[in-house]
Amino acid sequence: MDTLELISDKILQHNDFILLGHVEPDGDCIGSLFSLKWALDKLGKNSLVLLDSPPEERFGFLSIGDDDYRLFEQFKPDLADGAEAVYIALDAGDLDRLGPGKELLSNHFLINIDHHPGNPGYGNLNYINPEMAAVGEILYYLFLEMGLSLEQKIGSGLALAIISDTGGFRYQNTRAATYRIMAELTEVGVDIYRLNQGIYGNYSYQSLKLKGLVLANLELSREQKTAWIIVNRAMLEETGAAPEDVTGLVSYARDIRGVEVGVIFVEIAPREIKVGLRSKQYCPVNQIAAFFGGGGHVRAAGCKIKKELAQTVDLVLSKVQDYV
Repeated sequence: MDTLELISDKILQHNDFILLGHVEPDGDCIGSLFSLKWALDKLGKNSLVLLDSPPEERFGFLSIGDDDYRLFEQFKPDLADGAEAVYIALDAGDLDRLGPGKELLSNHFLINIDHHPGNPGYGNLNYINPEMAAVGEILYYLFLEMGLSLEQKIGSGLALAIISDTGGFRYQNTRAATYRIMAELTEVGVDIYRLNQGIYGNYSYQSLKLKGLVLANLELSREQKTAWIIVNRAMLEETGAAPEDVTGLVSYARDIRGVEVGVIFVEIAPREIKVGLRSKQYCPVNQIAAFFGGGGHVRAAGCKIKKELAQTVDLVLSKVQDYV
């Protein structure tokens, strides 16, 4: 693994950057991308975040400007900025997680910064540290290495990243250093209350209707070690909820007393099922996800399976049973 010092030197030597995150970006990904973009702005460098879709409404407290990012479909590196840029991938465990960004990397220098344990190191420079709770934590140390002083806007992105990937400091990945970083971010003006409201207290009516419908159909295994939730297309249509409204629902399955693994199955399209897995203490759900071509963290992982919904449920639960 390369050092943050090497990555800092590379960034300071160049002026143009394209920032990539994973498809369907979560709070760590969005917070990290824009905190790095604003840090590069502060250094007088040119940078652009590329996304597969606009940032979710729940991230509105970050005050992301229209000039801060561009959608892949709007980006033409042969005609616009980015032709000679250094590319930086954040929070993407492998090349496929970059989605359309993967196709842009030919002949470009790539810096890969991540905390997923299965990341193979696909960049020209790679910093992968699974001990970090979030990529936002890694960027905090990178900014120190670059001699960058923190400010409220940059700090808000880092805080979003850290709060999101620690589950509001409830997950096992929260360390003493995590709290020290958050204390410093608070001192530079980051409003932790506002961020938590945006992340955890900003539900749409439709999403709550979906939650009620889904929890009414929550299922528990015979030995009560596994619980699962199914979200089919009919549920989304009935409630008017969007696919992103399923965020966080899997935690209700995991958090049942005595349950070790919670699973959510979301029918994105016919024969395309998104699977999310969460565990409490001992089950390495990243290994289960990897078996089906996915990945993630030891306690939080996911995959997509191109089979019928009922078949997918049976396959995944059978694999989970091998571990619990």
